Amino acid sequence: MPVLKEVQFTDEQVFELVKQLEFSQKMVLIREITTENDYRNRFYAYTESLAREYNIPEMSEEELDEFLHSHADDE
Repeated sequence: MPVLKEVQFTDEQVFELVKQLEFSQKMVLIREITTENDYRNRFYAYTESLAREYNIPEMSEEELDEFLHSHADDE
């Protein structure tokens, strides 16, 4: 098995690879990612940067839920 840390992948290559995985393999991948030590901190920082980038104001959980559902069809 090759050492993937030494291989460079583009986002498109990763996307194409993940699309080819079976559902159970995708779940294993998600489980592995979410159990990394600093996953929560990095995910929180990432979502904060997106909120700043798109000028999304601070909201309560209920306001955020309503906001996300009202904008779900925008993409």
